[in-house]
Amino acid sequence: MPGASADHPESAPHYRDEEPRHVAEELGRAAEALARRLALLTTDDWHRDDPRLGDPRLTVDFFTRHLLHDIVHDLAEAGHDAGADTAHAENDGATHLRMRGFHG
Repeated sequence: MPGASADHPESAPHYRDEEPRHVAEELGRAAEALARRLALLTTDDWHRDDPRLGDPRLTVDFFTRHLLHDIVHDLAEAGHDAGADTAHAENDGATHLRMRGFHG
């Protein structure tokens, strides 16, 4: 977002203060870019971990699922309607089941 600074994150504009149509367009472009990047991953890529992290369960697949899980939570909070709450509850349960092996 224009005006955001890595040195001063507190001065970064907030989506809640932006024009909703602009935010939707910006998030749509970001989602499309992410989808294109993920579509290029091979089976080996999805299961790759980073040995510096010391836990072989921390794979590209795990972090991608965690990212999508966070997006679902954010959308549910932003939506605050029955449809968003239902979608959140359905996805939340499925994601937690898949992530349970990591969280314990």
